[in-house]
Amino acid sequence: MRSHLHHVGFTRHAPLDAAEAVRTGTKRTLKAARTLRDIVDAYRLDLPGIQVRDGRIALGSASPATAERPARLLGATPPDPDTLAAAPLDADRVGERLRLAFAAATGGDALDVHVQEAEAAPAPDVEPVPALGSIDVTTARRLVAAPRF
Repeated sequence: MRSHLHHVGFTRHAPLDAAEAVRTGTKRTLKAARTLRDIVDAYRLDLPGIQVRDGRIALGSASPATAERPARLLGATPPDPDTLAAAPLDADRVGERLRLAFAAATGGDALDVHVQEAEAAPAPDVEPVPALGSIDVTTARRLVAAPRF
């Protein structure tokens, strides 16, 4: 049995190596999340939900106006004023603009943006918000390195 385990790459140091890999991955993810928070703070974006969860960086949710700003920072063209006058940006439209700008800025990485009801008590004047999903550390690094971000 021992020769079989050695043959597939298991050694007595494998548990230590695995623990080190997890520790290194966690450090990289935390560092990338911290960098994203710094950028968000520098642009004064209201995205308090950035956190590391299950090895990924959860971006939280944002108002349509807040989500529109990173879309523009990532290269989305401003909406036509006539279009805005006819129909203000809502969570669906902003989410799509952010999704497209994110993919273009990161070389094709996807951002899962979906619409969720606002966390405030349900009321007729409370608008749905874009929930920005989560990204892995590699995508976070590409986002930080995006030319306009």
